[in-house]
Amino acid sequence: MTTATGRPTLGVGLLVSLGGVLIWRVLHDAPHAVGFVTGLTFQKERKTTAVARNGVDKALKERIVSVTKTGKLTDAMRLVAAAKVRRAQDGVLKSRPFSEELTSMIKGLVKKLKGSGLEAELPMLRVPEKVKNVAIVVFTGDRGLCGGYNTFQIKRARARIEALNKEGIKPKMLFVGKKARNSVKLGPPENYEDTGKYFKMPDTITAAAANEIGDELRSLFLGGEVDKIEVISAKFINLLSAEPTVRTILPLSATGMEDPDDATFKLTSEGGKLKVEKEKRKSPKAKEIEPDVIFDQPPEAILNSMLPLYLNSQILSLLFDAQASELAARMTAMKAATDNADELVKTLTSVFNKKRQAAITQEISEISAGAMSLEDTQRPEGPPLGTFDNEKSIAADFSQDLEDGSMPDMPEGPWEFVDLGVEA
Repeated sequence: MTTATGRPTLGVGLLVSLGGVLIWRVLHDAPHAVGFVTGLTFQKERKTTAVARNGVDKALKERIVSVTKTGKLTDAMRLVAAAKVRRAQDGVLKSRPFSEELTSMIKGLVKKLKGSGLEAELPMLRVPEKVKNVAIVVFTGDRGLCGGYNTFQIKRARARIEALNKEGIKPKMLFVGKKARNSVKLGPPENYEDTGKYFKMPDTITAAAANEIGDELRSLFLGGEVDKIEVISAKFINLLSAEPTVRTILPLSATGMEDPDDATFKLTSEGGKLKVEKEKRKSPKAKEIEPDVIFDQPPEAILNSMLPLYLNSQILSLLFDAQASELAARMTAMKAATDNADELVKTLTSVFNKKRQAAITQEISEISAGAMSLEDTQRPEGPPLGTFDNEKSIAADFSQDLEDGSMPDMPEGPWEFVDLGVEA
């Protein structure tokens, strides 16, 4: 119906709008709707769920991944330690010329002043008649994961403390590296006195670090607090071993300043493996000082100003030696850890594969058993072949069936409707 003005009524407009919405809904939901006569039937989206794989041991697989990552980490630490050993090697080579020239000059002055009683004049050369107080400086690392390096230094320090206790001396302890400072293996605290002096083992060894330690030791000795200062540090031998040694660093010896075991090391690679080449260093000869040489200052004063430099150079050499020993021990420990991780991964992978294969075999056996249980036991296609059947016996039976007419024209199979009362 329309109004007098020819406009459609409100009811017709609503019907048209409803029809448009219905058509849009059908078109929009057509992919999800089934059925035409029964109207719109909406299906929920099928959610695919992951099928559990019983052949995979999740915990074992996670452990294999964890051990593999650990092996990569230890191998990276080994390479970093090798690079730092090369840096320590470069530091030893660079500091060698200054140390040798300084030693040569000191020997020359001592030779010139021979017989003048300079041991009594220079405090750093003065040897007491009886040693009553001893200070021990223990060099260890700030970090672990370096095998038995820190443990060996601490055990050597404890043995030295016990030896001094038997002589009635309670040593004063100073530490370079926090491993010895925080260790309880030094023995009972009443056997030694902790001075509270602690120096960090620097990652990058510099002359400033050696000067800081040397100034503290010199003030401790010249102040009269101790009569002797000993150092316990590792003597670098090769990449597999470092020997803890006890060395007296103060008072200095005017006649035996060189170390008889002094040697430089060089890290090289041969056949893809790291190798250390050691070179024995000869003792520097005393510098020849002409008799008519005129000194601006007395030779005793010049020698007294050189001795602190010599002490600092010796401490610098000890730092390089200790760092090389620690890094070599870390390289060895990380190499062993990497090899153990690789071996463990192989063992775990073998166990994982065996368990997975066993689970797969079990599933296949269960599927085969289920399929066999569903087979028709009457076997309409005929009885199975016996143990003694062969081509001749089968051919004879087949010919007899053809002659008797007992064989049907068309073979019957499980697809036929048998005894179901269904007419063809």
